[in-house]
Amino acid sequence: MFALLAFVGCTHQVRPSPAPMSNAGTPLALRARYFISPEQKARIDSDSYFVLGAGHTWNITIGEALTRSFPQMMGTVFQSVQEASSPDDLGDADVLIVPEIQFFDVNGGGFVSQLKLTVRSRGGQDAVQVSDLIEGESQKSKAASAWIGGAAAGQEALRQSTELAFEDVMPKVATRLREVFAKTQAKAAAGVL
Repeated sequence: MFALLAFVGCTHQVRPSPAPMSNAGTPLALRARYFISPEQKARIDSDSYFVLGAGHTWNITIGEALTRSFPQMMGTVFQSVQEASSPDDLGDADVLIVPEIQFFDVNGGGFVSQLKLTVRSRGGQDAVQVSDLIEGESQKSKAASAWIGGAAAGQEALRQSTELAFEDVMPKVATRLREVFAKTQAKAAAGVL
């Protein structure tokens, strides 16, 4: 009977909560909107990991993590941030940003993630239009040791690894947005003088 129970798997929910990103400099004097699609908000990465027990399935709610961490990160870059109602809803904002998780994989205490970033701004021929792929990859993390604990430690290991994925990628996104809009802001300031 025990041998039979060993092969009966369980489904585990992993809900990462990435740490808020700290402010890195003065926010750009721009109003920003972001749009995260319903599919992205609901995205779940489901996988089985042999080391955590072959019969277990782990559902990582990466869409929830994106929904929490992306607007907070944008608040460190832009003067004001609002959620858009559609991927075309620039409204009265200066910029509209649409993030999309392209690839996400957690493995032995590490991760690989790819976040596609589509950026539009208001204006004529000088308007910024960018579509970038931001990649994150882990270093050895404290989560790696939890993988040897099997299913009992699996939820914590996966949660920590996923949080590290977002905590690695979001500063890269913030840096890229600052690079993209530094020139725009400089041109606007020159026009005012």
